[in-house]
Amino acid sequence: MISDGAMELIRSGAVDNTKKAFLAGRTVTSFLVGSKELYDFVDDNPGLHCDEATVTNSPITIARNDKVVAINSALEVDLTGQVCADSVGTKMISGVGGQLDFERGAALSKGGFPIICLPSLSSKKKQSTIVNTLRPGAGVTTSRYHAHWIVTEYGAVNLWGKDLIQRARAMISIAHPSQREALSQAAFERFKVLIQ
Repeated sequence: MISDGAMELIRSGAVDNTKKAFLAGRTVTSFLVGSKELYDFVDDNPGLHCDEATVTNSPITIARNDKVVAINSALEVDLTGQVCADSVGTKMISGVGGQLDFERGAALSKGGFPIICLPSLSSKKKQSTIVNTLRPGAGVTTSRYHAHWIVTEYGAVNLWGKDLIQRARAMISIAHPSQREALSQAAFERFKVLIQ
């Protein structure tokens, strides 16, 4: 997606697309949302290429570029790395967009980094977003087998290649400090191993 902020980055030269393999020198997008100024900027601009999401979100297309950094958000992540980004329990609040496509594409990209970011506590109810298990009915947007980097304001952990106990230990380390004891207890009950 391209918005007014991306337009300013392109205009300033901060985004120049010179390091890309796929349509080098051009900004590629599947849709735009923004001001009339953005639409005027895009109109007949040879530096931009609009295509279908089946092209732009293809992990194969994404992986053709080296050092892709894919940053996606989540509502909650469980101790094993299952990511929910579209629902709170059974209540749908968003679409998944291209999260898994970009997670996969960045993972396949030479030197790429797939990242899931979330605050350690929910903004409204101040509940932990790092949870023992996803809420009943929650969708798994990115599976534990595709999750790599998970980031909160308390740190970043790479789950790739870790077993379930190592994952739980890593996830607890980036949970809100007020939630770590309860998560450690839940992990002990779940895995029958002391998680510190």
